[in-house]
Amino acid sequence: MRGQRDKVTFSPRGVAASFIIVMAALLFSCGLPTSEYLYPPAFESLGGVIRLTHKTENIDDAASAALFKGYDIYYRIFDSETEASKSYDELDSSLTSTTIATVAPAKGYYVLVKFGDTNVPLIPVSDNTYNYFYLNLNTNDGWTITTSTGTTLFHHVLRDKDDSSTADFYLSAQYSSTDQDYEGDGISSGNSVYIVFFAVAHGVSSSSIGTDIYSDPKILEPIAYTPGGS
Repeated sequence: MRGQRDKVTFSPRGVAASFIIVMAALLFSCGLPTSEYLYPPAFESLGGVIRLTHKTENIDDAASAALFKGYDIYYRIFDSETEASKSYDELDSSLTSTTIATVAPAKGYYVLVKFGDTNVPLIPVSDNTYNYFYLNLNTNDGWTITTSTGTTLFHHVLRDKDDSSTADFYLSAQYSSTDQDYEGDGISSGNSVYIVFFAVAHGVSSSSIGTDIYSDPKILEPIAYTPGGS
């Protein structure tokens, strides 16, 4: 019939599909996790020992397990407790999973070193055998890393210095104002330093081959440490 407007028909299925697409776009734009993800470890000071608790989700979650390699522990040493606390506050406000690669070195934080072992990460993990890893802050001998079963994984954990023969934490004479990991003028026997640590899960991206990825960090407030050797 001339003059009659064309009829417009609506498909319920089409409307529903469009609605789903729009809602999905809104959800993803609101910050839901859509990228590669690692679960951060629990990390706590127990008085002379630091305990890192393995997050089993990094193994049990297939998506994370495809990326996960283990855990890293970063540190920086200070003569001044005030400066150590200031650095802690700066990390607490600026350090995230996506800024670790830039913020950590910019603020002078380095991963602990295993003597004679350059493999990364610091603590490699491929299964759920161990629930806990302990960093033993020995005051009269080299630092070690042990497990929840008492096994010693690494017998000699060092500072990140070019000369490993002067990289022990427990020897006061091995702290120099030129050290990259230390903010101070050197310490006398019997004096304390203050160390800020943080731990992260460490993995390798599958979407950007060869790129390191990290969990959110777990940061400890400054720990007083007194080297017992000279």
